[in-house]
Amino acid sequence: MLRLVAKHARATRWLHWLNLPLIAAMIGSGLLIYWASDVYRVGLGRWTLLRLFPDWFYRLLGLDHRLATGMGWHFAFAWPFVVNGIGW
Repeated sequence: MLRLVAKHARATRWLHWLNLPLIAAMIGSGLLIYWASDVYRVGLGRWTLLRLFPDWFYRLLGLDHRLATGMGWHFAFAWPFVVNGIGW
């Protein structure tokens, strides 16, 4: 009969899975930062060839120029992520 052997401590497993919502929040806030800036486009001068999403997508989700919001959330979730990494 097979016997289960714990390979990691319970705290290590919990801290590992805590990274999932923290990384999701970091990605979401990073996208707010990305979407707020016109620097992230393909073009020359004022002429834009390609953007990640069209303008109607930004208006639909209310993401128009929310750089400060994105940076605030990103900074707020970075600290729990760092503390979680130290604890892990």
